[in-house]
Amino acid sequence: MMLPYIRALLLFAALLCVVFAPPWAPLILIGILSLRFNAWEALFVGMTMDLVWLPGTFFYPLPLFTLASFLIVWGLEPLRRELFV
Repeated sequence: MMLPYIRALLLFAALLCVVFAPPWAPLILIGILSLRFNAWEALFVGMTMDLVWLPGTFFYPLPLFTLASFLIVWGLEPLRRELFV
C-alpha cells in the first residue's frame, strides 16, 4: 500500500521546504498532509520552522508557525473526517 510512503514523502518534502523554500510552502504541505492523514507530525514541522527562522528576540515572542500548524491540523480534522471516512 502506498499511503505510508506518501505520508513520509510529504513530511520529508515539508522539512526540506523549511530550509529551502518560502514560508508558505511548508504550510501548504502541512495542509495537504492534514487533509489526508491524522498528521500530528505536522506540529514538528511547524516547530522546526520556528526554530530555524524566527529569532528569539523581544519582537517575536510567539511561535507563529507552530500555532499555525496546530490550527491547520486541528481545523482540518472535521473536513478530513467528512471526506475520507
